[in-house]
Amino acid sequence: MADVMTDRQRRFVEQPRIAVLASVRADGSPHTSPVWFRYEDGVFKVLVDRASQKHRNIARDSRVELCIDDRERPPFHTVIVRGRASLRPAPDAAWRRAIALHYLGEDLGRRYAESTPAGDAVLVVITPEQFAGW
Repeated sequence: MADVMTDRQRRFVEQPRIAVLASVRADGSPHTSPVWFRYEDGVFKVLVDRASQKHRNIARDSRVELCIDDRERPPFHTVIVRGRASLRPAPDAAWRRAIALHYLGEDLGRRYAESTPAGDAVLVVITPEQFAGW
């Protein structure tokens, strides 16, 4: 894995793609979960529920991988990010709306953001250490 993301990889991860977040369970086994994410200011941000398995895993062990791929269009590009995650308070409603718009578009994203309460969310901030991709 490379320590630096290429321009091609950066453009790829800035698109609205579903990622798979891998974290480490207490017994050392992997836990994976599909997530929305945003790449902002050199870090990856994922909103998770405080009661989720991924939150419990990350609170105990900060090692994570994020697999971002394109399964729709050959040749099926992928970027894998290995890094450390930190937990932060949930972002404000404007950030939550922005991620909904990013994934769902203006109309559907606005309706989703307005109808989905923040709940007991936590922001996972992934600081990349290595990148792989093709």
